[in-house]
Amino acid sequence: MQSAFALFAAAPFAIGTVRAPAVPAARGVPLSAPQAVVVEAPSGGVITEGELFDRLARSAVVYAGEKHDEALHHGVQLELLRGLHARRPGLVLGLEMVDRESQGPLDDWLAGRMNDGDFAAFWKKAWGFDYALYAPLLSYAKANGIPVRGLNAPISLISKVYRGGLAALTPAERSRLPARVAPITDRDYLAYVTRALTEGHGEVSPERLARMLEAQQAWNETMGEGVLSALAGGAPLVLVVAGSGHMVFRSGIAESVNRRAALPQSVVLPWPDGGGRSPLPDLLRGLRDPAEGRLKLADFFWLLPS
Repeated sequence: MQSAFALFAAAPFAIGTVRAPAVPAARGVPLSAPQAVVVEAPSGGVITEGELFDRLARSAVVYAGEKHDEALHHGVQLELLRGLHARRPGLVLGLEMVDRESQGPLDDWLAGRMNDGDFAAFWKKAWGFDYALYAPLLSYAKANGIPVRGLNAPISLISKVYRGGLAALTPAERSRLPARVAPITDRDYLAYVTRALTEGHGEVSPERLARMLEAQQAWNETMGEGVLSALAGGAPLVLVVAGSGHMVFRSGIAESVNRRAALPQSVVLPWPDGGGRSPLPDLLRGLRDPAEGRLKLADFFWLLPS
């Protein structure tokens, strides 16, 4: 289960702020480098950090992707939370890392009824990755009174769907997931998810693949419902922190939300999305290469040049 969903299960590293170094003049790069190098899609043009936040603030849902063990990606998420909070102070932070049935401990910690040590232990059990990796993001939310919502489905249910499909759930278990778990309709996202789920598994039968895809969609649909629940509660904007595999091609959670409500949504990916860093000209060239089609992955790319 862990390996099959490695691209989609989110894990953590949020260390400090992320600032791109000053860069030399290059085609498509401003002479006076902004605080961050951000590329918009589909044009591939560079915009300033201020322009990014002004545009994101017009969305109802903003998705902040991550490779779970990449520290700089979590730094980008923290910057996104700070920038959006300044423009939409009533926003909610939504997490893939906590399931919707485990909201109690999260609320207790935010309200000061649980100490940091106990919360770190809860986080380790709920998510499996060191709490210190997400601590800057969560501490900022707590210090500024930002509500935080767990969005995910219980992993025990997803594991059971992964093994036997939705049909394997008891009626009581099935009631804990969205009434409708729709199949993936975006062809690019379907190919992406299929490749990620089957990689390293050898030949996968159509029946097994169908169960794996149902599990992925049960995950996405539950988080989509969680996003809409937060918006229904009065939040002007939800910042969703999740693995990039839950949002690329503006699909996954975003597709689930879109099926239920016509809302403006934006996807921001740290880039490179697989971790590591490269010289800025190389990042721009690779991102803009039409043969690769990478600009289809998101609305904005926060570049992390070396």
